[in-house]
Amino acid sequence: MHPKTCYFCSFAVSNDLQGIQRKRPSEVQSAIVRRHLLELTQSFIIPLERYVASLMPLQRTITAWKNPPQIRPFNQEEFMKTLEHAGPQLTSVLKGDWVGLYRHFIKSPNFDGWFRMRHQEMRKKLDILHFEVLCQADLLKWIREKSEVEIVDLVLKLREKLIKARVHQLPVREDLLEKLELYVETVISSLPDDLQVVLHRH
Repeated sequence: MHPKTCYFCSFAVSNDLQGIQRKRPSEVQSAIVRRHLLELTQSFIIPLERYVASLMPLQRTITAWKNPPQIRPFNQEEFMKTLEHAGPQLTSVLKGDWVGLYRHFIKSPNFDGWFRMRHQEMRKKLDILHFEVLCQADLLKWIREKSEVEIVDLVLKLREKLIKARVHQLPVREDLLEKLELYVETVISSLPDDLQVVLHRH
């Protein structure tokens, strides 16, 4: 095992040896080691969680008339710079090459799986926020100055949003879903009869 990955293990071993020397019961020593490992893991993950949260677009940049903004990509060097003022040293007394440990972790499959999960969570949050913004927008006012092509495009996009919310079970309030469904029907009714027939078929 790479030496930079052994901080948590060596910490646990050193505590275990101290426990043996002090003749602590094994179950007590195991509980102490588990507690310290949990504390170390939390100290390690908090800076990552904080940085990943900063990749999320600001809520004010989410508008009804555009697709949700993109989540910024993870930048390893940018993250490393945050460790100077917001690293594990804030919550852990353990000294060592934290930067080296993070570099090793970021290259590992464990990081890839963890970041994919966090990215999916943020993507879902963006979809929910965009859905809520759509429900708050004055869509009927917006369509007054739009062409039929633009209105049909809006209807299709709103339906896609509704399907995504239903199928993927986004935690969106039922009243918002019903409100957007009503918006869609109202917008369709503003179109010529032939287009209404086509849209009701799809």
